[in-house]
Amino acid sequence: SKIRYLGSGENAIVRPGCVLVAPTHEYDHFLMKSAVFIHAIGMDDTEEMVIRGVIIDHPTAFTVGEMSPNIMGNLSNNLLFRGGRTGRDTAMLLHSAGGPDGPIKSSNMIGSSGIYEGGIVSAMESVDSDIIPPEQCKFFFNYMEFTEKELNDMFADMEDGDAWVSLEVPPEFVLDSNLERGQMWSRLRNYIRSVREKM
Repeated sequence: SKIRYLGSGENAIVRPGCVLVAPTHEYDHFLMKSAVFIHAIGMDDTEEMVIRGVIIDHPTAFTVGEMSPNIMGNLSNNLLFRGGRTGRDTAMLLHSAGGPDGPIKSSNMIGSSGIYEGGIVSAMESVDSDIIPPEQCKFFFNYMEFTEKELNDMFADMEDGDAWVSLEVPPEFVLDSNLERGQMWSRLRNYIRSVREKM
């Protein structure tokens, strides 16, 4: 379960399945002290390339069952995380139990992350019949969306040698539901610091 460094600033590789880690000088309300899991890159309705991700360490005060009555059983007790500022107030399920042999019916892995999206009905069934623990699932309310230019500008913004960084992390880092706000950010920043010291 290794972390992999995919570069910083303008040299960073950004692809589905990676986690973007904010520099200390990022002051955007949502993005400050954030770690953002990139789950989709593609064209929006206006044929513009967009990059979508969810902030992994911004918990709300609500369980997913309180916000979404159609999610029932043990899974409804999972904490809901605030994925970002964009979206139609919908919740997205990410988990590590998909794939051809996985108990949750969702076959497309996000990049090489070991993380899958969707399959809510089989997720509820799998948790209630103890096939998987609820900790393998995490719910996000809304998401962050960037245009290519916005992302390039973010990564180009360097202060004191510090800029946005792209990492690959183990799936349990993304799916951890015991995170306080900014907690995974702190953990990944410590890793980045150790990488920079070796450079």
